[in-house]
Parts: sequence; structure tokens; C-alpha cells
Amino acid sequence: MIARVRAGESEAYAELVRAHAETAHRLALLLGAGAEAEDVVQNAFIKAYRALGGFRDGAAFRPWLLRIVANETKNTVRAAAR
Repeated sequence: MIARVRAGESEAYAELVRAHAETAHRLALLLGAGAEAEDVVQNAFIKAYRALGGFRDGAAFRPWLLRIVANETKNTVRAAAR
């Protein structure tokens, strides 16, 4: 699937989003994003898309994406606390 995205198939990335959006949203909520969870997930998917060039071939996409979601959530929660 990643190879298809890198080849320019936008529908392939849409499939990845559909497959992982619910899990990513739940993680953002669990980590404290609250009402910002949808924005956190959307930003995480955008960052993941932009970073696909550095994604290792053969690596699992889900843990990589969820790490991005976790980092984005942490940044959002930290910014809200300021």
C-alpha cells in the first residue's frame, strides 16, 4: 500500500486513512486530546503523508502512524496548558 501511495495513488492513502483513523482517534482521546482529537488525528495523517519518503520499506505502518499521533497529541496538550 505504501508503494502505491509513493507512486502517486491518492486513493491508496485514503484507504490507509480509513483503515487507521478510528484507532488513531481513540489513541488521541486516551492521551488527553479531548475535543481536539479530530484535529490531532488530521494533523498526524498530514505529517505522516509528508514523511512517507522516509518510511522504511517493510516496516509496519500502524505503529509508525500511532507514534506520530502520540507526539501530535502531546504537543497539542502541552500547548493548551500554556
